[in-house]
Amino acid sequence: MHYIDYKYVNMLSIRLDRFTVKSTNPYKVNFRCPICGDSQTSKTKTRGWILEKDNKAMFHCFNCSTSLGLKNLLRSVDINLYNNYIIDFKMDLGQVVKEEIQSPIDTLVHKVPQFKKANSPLLKIKKISQLQPDHPAKRYVENRKIPTSSHYKLYYTPKYNAWVNTILPDKLNDKMDEPRLVIPFIDKNGILIGFTGRSFKKDGLRYLTIMLDESKPKIFGLNTVDFTRPYYIVEGPIDSLFIDNAIATGDAGGSDLALENTENAIYVFDNEPRNKQICDRMEKLLDKGYKLCIWPTNLIDKDINDMILSNLDPKAIIEKNIYSGLVGKLQLSHWRKC
Repeated sequence: MHYIDYKYVNMLSIRLDRFTVKSTNPYKVNFRCPICGDSQTSKTKTRGWILEKDNKAMFHCFNCSTSLGLKNLLRSVDINLYNNYIIDFKMDLGQVVKEEIQSPIDTLVHKVPQFKKANSPLLKIKKISQLQPDHPAKRYVENRKIPTSSHYKLYYTPKYNAWVNTILPDKLNDKMDEPRLVIPFIDKNGILIGFTGRSFKKDGLRYLTIMLDESKPKIFGLNTVDFTRPYYIVEGPIDSLFIDNAIATGDAGGSDLALENTENAIYVFDNEPRNKQICDRMEKLLDKGYKLCIWPTNLIDKDINDMILSNLDPKAIIEKNIYSGLVGKLQLSHWRKC
C-alpha cells in the first residue's frame, strides 16, 4: 500500500472509535463506522474496515454497506486531512502545487445546507403528535410510554430513504425502503444539523443516522436544554424524553465543546456495569471533576426507558445516586463488573 495511505490512515485513527490494526500484511484495520455511527445498542460493535486492495486503502462498512476509497473517506470524516492528502499526493508525483491548492479548505470545503424552521425538511413529514391514535408509529411511541408532551419532538416518515434523498440526493438506496421514526438533531439556533431514523423492526439496521453538518456534535436536545440549571446527559434520545432538561449524545461520551456551564452537567450512562467502554468513560469523567449517576447495584433495567416500562421512577433514582470526586471513584469501583 502506498506510504501516503499508511500515513493518513494513522492520522485518521484518532477520529475513529475503537480503531484497531488487525493485520499489517495485508493491511487491515477495524473501527466503528463514522458514516452510519455503527450499532447504537452495542458500543463494542466495529463494522467499519479499511482494507488493502490493489495497493490502495479501501473503506467498507458491513453495517451501512458504504464503500469508499481512502480519499473520499477522508473527505467525509475530516476535510482538513483530505486537503492535505491531495497536496501530499501531488507533491509525491512531482506536480506543482498551485497557490490556491495550498489553501484547499477554502476551495474544497462542503457547503453545509442551512435548514431552519421555515425551510426544514421536517415540514415534509408528520410529527408523532399529528398522527391518528391508531397509527402504528403512534402506538409504538405510546407503547414505550414516551410522554405525550414530547410527541411533537419526534417525526414519522413512511419511506425514510426517499425522504433523505430529498435532502441529500442519492444519499441512500430508496429501492429497499421502510418507515422509520425520525429523531432530529437541532442546534441551539434552531438549525437542523442531522437526524436519526429508528426502524420499527426488531432485526436489520435499527438506527440510521445522517449528519448534515459533520462539524457539529451529534447531540439531541440542544434546542430545548437550559444550561443555566442542572441538566442531564444521557445516551439515547428517547431516554432523554423521560428526564426534564436532558440532552442525549448517542453514547454519553459527548463533546465538551457543545456544553455550557459544565458545573451543572450530570452524566447518566446506561446501566451496563460489564461494559468496559462505559466504565472507562465514567472514570475519566470523574477524573475531570464531572458529576455522574452511578446506578444502584441491585437495579436490573438497562436504560431509562426500561425503568419506565418497569414502573420505576428513573429521575428519583438518579437524584439519589449522583457522585463526583473520590466518593464517585469508590462508588464506581463497587458498581463496575468489568
